[in-house]
Amino acid sequence: MQNELTLRQMVNGISALFAVMTPDGAVEDVNSAVLDYFGKTIEELKEWASTDAVHPDDLPGVIAAWGRSLESGQPYDIELRQRGADGVYRWFRVQGIPVRDAEGRIIRWCVLQTNIDDRRRAEEALRESERELRQLIDSVPGMIIVADSAGQQQYGNKRFLDFTGSTVDEIRGFRGLSLIHPDEREMVTNEWLRCSALGQPLELDHRLKRCDGIYRWVHVRIDPLLDDQGQIVRWYGLLTDVDVQREMEEALRGTRRKLSAAMQIATVAELSASIAHEINQPLASVVTNAHACQTWLAHNPPNLERALVTLERIIRDGHSAAEVVRRIRALFKEAPPVKAVMDVNQAVAEVLRVLADELRDSSITVEADLEPDLPLIAADPVQIQQTLINLVHNAIEAMPGLADHEKLLVLTSRRNESEILIQVRDHGVGVKDPALIFEPFFSTKASGMGMGLSICHSIVEAHGGRVWATANEEAGMTFSFTLPLSSDDVASQA
Repeated sequence: MQNELTLRQMVNGISALFAVMTPDGAVEDVNSAVLDYFGKTIEELKEWASTDAVHPDDLPGVIAAWGRSLESGQPYDIELRQRGADGVYRWFRVQGIPVRDAEGRIIRWCVLQTNIDDRRRAEEALRESERELRQLIDSVPGMIIVADSAGQQQYGNKRFLDFTGSTVDEIRGFRGLSLIHPDEREMVTNEWLRCSALGQPLELDHRLKRCDGIYRWVHVRIDPLLDDQGQIVRWYGLLTDVDVQREMEEALRGTRRKLSAAMQIATVAELSASIAHEINQPLASVVTNAHACQTWLAHNPPNLERALVTLERIIRDGHSAAEVVRRIRALFKEAPPVKAVMDVNQAVAEVLRVLADELRDSSITVEADLEPDLPLIAADPVQIQQTLINLVHNAIEAMPGLADHEKLLVLTSRRNESEILIQVRDHGVGVKDPALIFEPFFSTKASGMGMGLSICHSIVEAHGGRVWATANEEAGMTFSFTLPLSSDDVASQA
């Protein structure tokens, strides 16, 4: 009797719900926690399968699992919802352990019911949060990837999976190199190794193979996640399809090139028509007077007086034709520059920014060796930038198809006493006679108009500077021009 009382006290002392079942699964006894939670008597609890004690959606599975344990003698472990005295269903983990006698026969079942409602609700909230996060990531207008510290992919959002035609399982451990266009694999690999070693973000453009076999340009930005010790633990990447944008940019560049060529052709055509119109009359007079002179000299005896008068007219018309040519050439002289205070180094940087795409497409490496703290000068910023653009364009066109050495373009700026010196050096094919290249219509290129360097010459001279070209010892040309400092600038910097 005392032992039974002690056992009862121990069972009631258990904070969790505890029950004792007969070998055939009927409720034999419960602790006070069970009675308090369900608000039922032990007699009512014995009919648990036919009451609302278990949630209706869970009841069939509970009965089936309990039946299997009774038949096999294996422990019972299941999660289900049970209705409390307040009418609220809460999640419980119910574990049933068989108690056996010396011969191994089950003499009763001990059933422990642990309230896991908070845990289940937290898990459900976590799953919902994960679903929302996944939906958010999938709705991002880009392909998102996650890779481990070694660069092996662990995750890709729906846009990435749809683009590559892969499943989540297929991309696990995948490095993605086989999807990169063969022409860019070495470049991407080298850049990845560099960024991995330095722990820096990776950002570049390359072509990626779509599931239909078509390569499309993508912009890639991959950032490392570092731990407290500064070690890379994960990489997060965003891939944006920029193929249409690249096509539009290329089309725009092509249109600009065609427009520039058309403008040059139109300018030369207009110039030619102007020359033909203006010079036609004096040349016609020269021819007419020459015939007249020939007639006077053919007389017997020759009429020298009339012949001399006619020759004077020929000389006059010849000078008139020369003046027409001089005025036409003056068209290529820029109007007096509208000067303003400007920074030469800033102008160089702006030109390199404007021509960045063309330099990259031509695989040209640019080095800018600019002297810091150069004094400001008074010049026409638009004309100086145009000069720099012409010189850089000239360098780009001098380095097509080079294979024996690097395509290198070097821009330098220096203060040289009372003037600023700017140089543009290329490693191109060069020219035999640098003295002629600033002459109008002189060009070493079959498609060249011969006007770009002439315009540079006019602009620099209009600013009171000098421009010249020299052949490099190794390869290519160096174009140099100076721009004067004002007397005030020279005095302040002395």
